[in-house]
Amino acid sequence: MKTVIGKTVGIAIALVGLLLGSPAYADSISYTVGGWSGQFPGSVTPPANALWGPNGYPGDTVALQGYTGTLDLTPGISVQKINTLLWTIDYTYGGTATDPDAWSNLSFAFDLACDITIGGAPTTLTQGGSLNATWENDFLSVSEGSMVSLLIPGYQIDITPLGLEVGGANFEGSNPWVQPNQDIMARFVVTSVPVPDAGSTLTLLGLALIGLYGMTRRFQVV
Repeated sequence: MKTVIGKTVGIAIALVGLLLGSPAYADSISYTVGGWSGQFPGSVTPPANALWGPNGYPGDTVALQGYTGTLDLTPGISVQKINTLLWTIDYTYGGTATDPDAWSNLSFAFDLACDITIGGAPTTLTQGGSLNATWENDFLSVSEGSMVSLLIPGYQIDITPLGLEVGGANFEGSNPWVQPNQDIMARFVVTSVPVPDAGSTLTLLGLALIGLYGMTRRFQVV
């Protein structure tokens, strides 16, 4: 019995420590978002008589560069940066295995997934992406993502990644052509969440310990 009660008391003390040790956030908190990258060559191997040769069509590269920012914890809605979109356009082969002139526009669909951590609470942001490679230009779009929620002491944070659409704008010099960076933004909704009062919780734990002490006395008497 002493062992059981001793363990219970230890758990109660540990709960008190967790309660008192919970981090407190004043006006803002930092957040960190991870990155992602992918390359999109055509599915057909160019023939030897293709204009740029069998190895001259590597396709576009799309990447999300990781980002660290600061979120204001005032309840409300704000739009904040979560990533930098990096896009490099290169030749993408749209011909057939035997005829480079039988050209078709190509479309690539992909999923973007980046981890985000706020105050030690992690989750993953997801968005759909689409790349269209045409004879004249390439076009990239990122759709609005699904909302995710994070809980930190005192707050719930709902995050929705926002979409964008952009076409190739820089073709100076020879390939590959690095396009202007684009900010990927997200909508942050901050809501206050009541935190259990430390004094009240300690009182309840104290009463529980008193009850355990009474149980110990009864067993000793028996």
